[in-house]
Amino acid sequence: MSEKSSIYRRIVNATSLFGGVQVINMLCSLIRNKVIAILLGAEGVGLIGLFNSAIEMVSSMTNLGLRQSSVRDISSAYNTTPEKLKKIAGVVRKLSLVLGLLGAMVFIGAAPLLSKITFGTDKNLWSFVILSAALLFNALSSGEQAILQGSEKLKTFAKSTVAASVVSLIFSIPLYYLFRIEGVVPSLLLTSFFAFLFNYIASRKEKIETEKLSVKTAFKEGSPMLKLGIYMTISGFMTTLLNYILIAWMNNYSTMAEVGYYQAGFTLVTRYVGMVFVAMSTEYYPRLSKVQSDNSQVSLQVSRQMESSILMLLPIIALFLLFQDWIIELLYSPQFVVVSTYVGWAIPGVLFKAISWSLGFILLAKGEGKLFLITELISDITTLIISILLYLVLGIEGLGIAYTINFAIYTTYMWIICKKRYCFVPEKTFYTVSLVAFVLVYTQALVVNFEISNYVIPSILSVIAILFSYIVLSKRLKA
Repeated sequence: MSEKSSIYRRIVNATSLFGGVQVINMLCSLIRNKVIAILLGAEGVGLIGLFNSAIEMVSSMTNLGLRQSSVRDISSAYNTTPEKLKKIAGVVRKLSLVLGLLGAMVFIGAAPLLSKITFGTDKNLWSFVILSAALLFNALSSGEQAILQGSEKLKTFAKSTVAASVVSLIFSIPLYYLFRIEGVVPSLLLTSFFAFLFNYIASRKEKIETEKLSVKTAFKEGSPMLKLGIYMTISGFMTTLLNYILIAWMNNYSTMAEVGYYQAGFTLVTRYVGMVFVAMSTEYYPRLSKVQSDNSQVSLQVSRQMESSILMLLPIIALFLLFQDWIIELLYSPQFVVVSTYVGWAIPGVLFKAISWSLGFILLAKGEGKLFLITELISDITTLIISILLYLVLGIEGLGIAYTINFAIYTTYMWIICKKRYCFVPEKTFYTVSLVAFVLVYTQALVVNFEISNYVIPSILSVIAILFSYIVLSKRLKA
């Protein structure tokens, strides 16, 4: 097997593996939500949402992005000596423990305030105190996940993730059935515990040893990853904040229904199609981190990642455009069909996202946290401005167009940065594949959005897209 086919095979296998994990997690989530809706009603759904939001908010502030940033250091260490990996694993585990305890203590200290703000009373104070343990389990679990991902134990990582999802579902359903609303807190706590337990077992099974370090040494050795993690945390917070500003503005300018349609469309494009990006990143990030010091290898890995991403996403985008009305009705209801005006223009932008997403990991792999934050902020601010302007002119449809325009702009300046700063040059085959993909997708988008043909032309274009992806990807795997 040649090196070229080996890279493509690795990308496809990892995406298939973690794509399956994402599907199983989504199914477990759907079953859990259905059970909660039936047994607990809207009150239970709302209560879980409030508790989860509080946990996620405090976790994001106290974990300092360690889960994402540490993968880079672990991957680099895994590529050197066992002693180096042992030391970095020790740093990650010690920092995870300290930050987890910090998060738990902050949650306990803020329990009266959180209860008052969230529920208008302090009657739920002890629920927050009990759930503080979830922050500790989440932090410890994240540390083990980072170690498994960075040391390329992907099959073990996938198995532990699926096991945690399935077992937590099995234990949660009886709790909701027996205790109803009172079962919410123990269920959330058990979910966090099982995630930690299975990741811990998986990590020990792979015999990834840890060097015992003091807290002071761990913070000293881990300061680069914490610095990168803080930049990533700020970036994520700003993205959430600016999206909230857009939604709040829409709610005041138009109606709550319009906000709902936008949220539904955005979820379809980012969450369901976005599962592919989540699946790919699990393998791509550590692979790129291993070669981050060699710009020629970085160019090679990124070029093949971009090409593979486009080839795997092309059939999904084409079929989404073809069946978007049915998909929307299936996942929501017939009254949400208006969302197709957003999806029809937004989902072609996923091709631009595939390129910019692949390029963005260069900054993370090289530890360029400040530059990463700046590029993300520019993208977020551009998104907000373009979205408001086009919504004023075209409504929901304008938001879909804004999504694509933003990723086109983001891709352009990320390409320039990576070319100038890291001498990024893609392989020639990337240009051919991307040109064909963009022509097929945007031709189909124009046909669908301007209602030139209902199914005949879109069906033909979808078949061509599927065959093109299959033939090219098959050749890459055999080369």
